[in-house]
Amino acid sequence: MDHRVQIERLGSRPADSGVRSLVPARERLIVALDVPALHDAVRLVDALASSVTWFKVGSELFTAAGPQAVAAVRERGKRVFLDLKFHDIPRTVASAVDAAVRLGAEMINLHVAAGEDALREAVHVLDDIEPVASPQSPVASSRITNHESRITFRPLLLGVTRLTSEQDGPEVLAAVVDAAARAKWCGLDGVIASALETAAIKAACGREFVVVTPGIRPAGAPSGDQRRITTPADAVQAGADFLVVGRPVLGAADPVAVVARMVQEMEAAIGKS
Repeated sequence: MDHRVQIERLGSRPADSGVRSLVPARERLIVALDVPALHDAVRLVDALASSVTWFKVGSELFTAAGPQAVAAVRERGKRVFLDLKFHDIPRTVASAVDAAVRLGAEMINLHVAAGEDALREAVHVLDDIEPVASPQSPVASSRITNHESRITFRPLLLGVTRLTSEQDGPEVLAAVVDAAARAKWCGLDGVIASALETAAIKAACGREFVVVTPGIRPAGAPSGDQRRITTPADAVQAGADFLVVGRPVLGAADPVAVVARMVQEMEAAIGKS
């Protein structure tokens, strides 16, 4: 079977609800801990404890604090998206994914551009992990139930397609959908992609194929260095399963209020989808 897809047959209509229809809005919002020090991250996690379930630990925080960053989030009963975008030879990628699983990350990403061998090796790392919930629900099956070194949850393994800091255009859509198709062909659970490509990805890969969307900005917020950005409502209506937000929350005088408004916007969009 050829993993490639014909872009011209993909519509721009919103995809049917998949994983997203099973999860409340507040559990679909991921706040990026893009801060320089662990104490800054802990302060934000504590402030948003009653509002947010997921937090993203990226390169900046992980380089500064290492595995302690993941541990600090998990100790507070929260879930971790480890955003390190692994891109290396297959063995190294697989070893990195294995280490991320053992840290307790429940979302892990790697570049689709690392190649199909690397993608498959990463998937094989997860093959021996016994899901604790229905395989039809990737979100539920990634619940943490590990005890000491025994790991019994299966994280979501996600492919990075194109960064949302890149410009939009037909060639980007084609490249992103092709990358998503390759990721699915190799056994990944989903991809990281802009909401602008989400409907096409869902059409090509199926509604259960998870799309995590960065570059989320509330209406009127500055775009910064992001190019392919969308509002929470637009992302939800396009079919995104999880939304990642950073600077609009990190730079806010009242992060709790910003998150509350975003969740309300998502809930309204869910009701319309």
